[in-house]
Amino acid sequence: MSSPHQSVPPAKSSHTTDEGTDTGRPSRPGGLRSAGPGRLAAIAAVVLAYLIVVVVGTVQDWSLGVRIGLIVPVAVIVWLLVPRKANTPTPGVQVIGVPRLAYIGVLVLAFCVFFPFVGWPLVLWPLLLAPVVAVWWVIRTHTTVSEGGLELSSMFGKKQLDWAQVKGIRIPKRGYVRARLADDSEVRLPAVGYDRLRELIEASGGRLPDVFASAEAAEAERITAERAAAKAEAEAGAPSEAKAEPEAEPTSEQ
Repeated sequence: MSSPHQSVPPAKSSHTTDEGTDTGRPSRPGGLRSAGPGRLAAIAAVVLAYLIVVVVGTVQDWSLGVRIGLIVPVAVIVWLLVPRKANTPTPGVQVIGVPRLAYIGVLVLAFCVFFPFVGWPLVLWPLLLAPVVAVWWVIRTHTTVSEGGLELSSMFGKKQLDWAQVKGIRIPKRGYVRARLADDSEVRLPAVGYDRLRELIEASGGRLPDVFASAEAAEAERITAERAAAKAEAEAGAPSEAKAEPEAEPTSEQ
């Protein structure tokens, strides 16, 4: 296997993605990542309305069961507002994003901060910013691979890289894979860790070399060379051992 810290130059594309085929997930998958501004505003309004009700209920000394129980219809409304998965993927486009299992972590974080908030909402409301930031990070962090190049989306903005700008990739020991540009600067590829590198290579359509195949070929060559050297050494040592054996003395018969 190749070293986890290396620079790999991109190979020239020998083919393009066929029309109508898909290299991976659609460019606009279902979930919050594909929600438009209107849906996001509606979801935020529903959640904000619920938080206002919780604050008012705390001031008016409503039952704790009522304040917590209202989260069930709010969750159902939010779930209905979240777009479903797209039926038709975009040909030649793959989105490498944060795994959807990350939402489980966001849900656990939300529960951890929710109960303290319900008990003292006027003071502990800043705790609710933690799951909001986590959701925003999951939604925004992704790398889109297409025929035009790489689109890097982070929490605070987007950056477009044409394939002509990409000089190679570097695989650090920790963190996301980095793209090395023609001016020798480096750009981090959001959500593309070493475990997602194979997806990036396959989605590039031959513009990035298959480092896994290269590493396997190099390993196979090394093993073959070691076996050949061991065989040659064994063959060279066999005549020497034969010469070293003492000759048997002839016996005389009486």
